[in-house]
Amino acid sequence: MHAGTWGRETFWAFADRAKQATEALAEQKMRALTHLPVDALRRFCTQYRFFTIDYISDLALLLAKLPFGGLRSLLSQILSEELGEGDAARAHPEIYDRFLASIGVPREQVDTGLPANRAILGGLTDELRKRGPAFGVGLRGMGGECLCQTYLSVMFEHLRLHPYMRENADRIDWEFWTIHTGEEDIVHGELTRAAIDAYIREDSSVLPELAQGYERSITAWNQFWENIFDACVPQRRVAS
Repeated sequence: MHAGTWGRETFWAFADRAKQATEALAEQKMRALTHLPVDALRRFCTQYRFFTIDYISDLALLLAKLPFGGLRSLLSQILSEELGEGDAARAHPEIYDRFLASIGVPREQVDTGLPANRAILGGLTDELRKRGPAFGVGLRGMGGECLCQTYLSVMFEHLRLHPYMRENADRIDWEFWTIHTGEEDIVHGELTRAAIDAYIREDSSVLPELAQGYERSITAWNQFWENIFDACVPQRRVAS
């Protein structure tokens, strides 16, 4: 991780390197998806569900801490979209659940989360509650919106190559992936970066806390996905 004094340019250079490293790591890991047994693939996809749920709650908590301004307004818009903009059936966790149902995940299994990942998500919520808003922006504003999109894009590229997904493509509900790996989410990432840059320009003293939150998010999400792979990829379980 970064050592020394943070400046705006050094922060964004660090963030860009971190995103590139995350993309490379995700690419390496997600290759296994194309060869998973169908039941393991279903379990794998189910585990991401818990990120979508906790992200919404944490984003609401972050918004309560932020001062009025461009960043708060943008994240409020993103939160509204995540919640379906007033239509509960359009909330993104509901859309993801429809994807899970369309690939054969039984309804009674969608609430089965990995204890280790529930602990990670709960720990992040606790940190978000206790720390200042700048830490939360790094943790959930950047970590949730930007790093998450990187993992999802790579996941989707490999997911759709799986034989089961190709054979059943016409009946699978792809809406969640259209939203989160398409132009809309790319624009979200660009707007989020611009709003955070303005947040830094307004008060550069936020940089150390912002960087700490982002560093924490990198560690958390890498471990989150590592836990999913350990639980769902057969050869990794045997190797361990």
